[in-house]
Amino acid sequence: MRAARGAAVAAACLAQALSAQTAPRCEPATRQVDTALATIVRAVNDGSYAAITRMMAEVVDSTRLPRAARPVVQGSLGRWHWMSRRVAIVATCATGRAGGSAVISNALTGEQDRLDVQLDSVSGRVARLQVVPGHRVIVAAGDTASDDARVAAIRRLVRQLADSDVFSGEVLFARDGRTLYHEAVGLADRAARRAAVVGDRYSIASVGKLVTGTAVMQLVERGVLALDDTLGRFLGDSARPRGAGGVPLRTILSHTDGLVRGADAPSFAPGTRFSYVNYGYALLGDVIERVTGRPFADHFAAAIFAPAGMRHTERLVTAAPRPDLPTAYAFVFDSAGPLLRANPMAQTQPATGAGWLFSTAEDLFRFAESLRLGKLVTLATLDSMRTPKRDLGATDYGYGVDRYRGHNIWGHSGLIPGANADLELYGDSGYTLVVLSNTGANDPVRRLVAALVGERPFRVRE
Repeated sequence: MRAARGAAVAAACLAQALSAQTAPRCEPATRQVDTALATIVRAVNDGSYAAITRMMAEVVDSTRLPRAARPVVQGSLGRWHWMSRRVAIVATCATGRAGGSAVISNALTGEQDRLDVQLDSVSGRVARLQVVPGHRVIVAAGDTASDDARVAAIRRLVRQLADSDVFSGEVLFARDGRTLYHEAVGLADRAARRAAVVGDRYSIASVGKLVTGTAVMQLVERGVLALDDTLGRFLGDSARPRGAGGVPLRTILSHTDGLVRGADAPSFAPGTRFSYVNYGYALLGDVIERVTGRPFADHFAAAIFAPAGMRHTERLVTAAPRPDLPTAYAFVFDSAGPLLRANPMAQTQPATGAGWLFSTAEDLFRFAESLRLGKLVTLATLDSMRTPKRDLGATDYGYGVDRYRGHNIWGHSGLIPGANADLELYGDSGYTLVVLSNTGANDPVRRLVAALVGERPFRVRE
């Protein structure tokens, strides 16, 4: 905890110093720390598995980083190279006696990333390292002068990422129901060299939780469900794990339920803390089926998709990947280097209340518009959905609505290997962003849009 707090303090100092274009007002890092940071950066710029493996053998304390954890660290560094192509240290600060934090320029995204290291006090080698992509997003003053300028900045980044073979997919940016930018880039199928096109259907992964949350809140408005209802009322003795029957729906909607698939009992008292897992939302799908008497996807189609005009959203059940859908590509970093490998499970995993529906960017935009305008649930219910349930231990999650990205951004994201979806709305400004991809590289785009739009307030409703 102390190391994390020190890194946060140093990062704040670096951000302040860089924004003022002055020398960092912080304690300088030790020579050992600076050497470790520089060695890591050199290996990342090389980008090969051999170089990163060699660097870890040279500077990492193997007793502090278990062998099982090393592939994860190597993979994160390999991905950093893939998402940057070249990085350079801009400034460093000390974090405690044996730690350091460096702001790093990213040649591909134009952002400034952050690299944190902590050295072991005895061996002097790296005991912990962390890469924080997009620590600071660089936006020119003219990029926010108008919506046309915002669109030009978004288009530049999207095409740059596509030209570098990092991002492929679809981006839609809108304001007040009017599409400002909508483009498909990259390859939907790399083997066949088939280009991505507007209207392709992608797995939206956990964005489906927002759909499930909306469906549950519709049933609450109708009096079919109540937030204090427990699972046992609908699932009876079949509710698992033991003790799940007493778990209230409001805690499942806010990920404060403590339910874990296959566990003997809830992992904590429901309503006491936040823990994001899929299992509870899968159970909400079961609840919807019990109270409506039909499969949850059929209920979604009637209660949400049809009213919102979502003509291309559905639950697909397929035993093998379909050629008409974009192939899902998982990033892999091993002795063969960084590469994208097809992940058929992204298409063959059947959807549940927790996610994995298939949709288009246009359909998700229609969903967002219908939701924010009170056409699916009342505006009062929407406010409740997007209000973090701090009384239950969820500081940035409401009922099916994620708020963890700050700046009054609300919506939901989804990520599985080879499928990345983001639906973001910015306060009550009317700005909406949809990003769908089959390479898992959405983050630079959504971070840029958040910086271009800035923090937008929520409307105070009488």
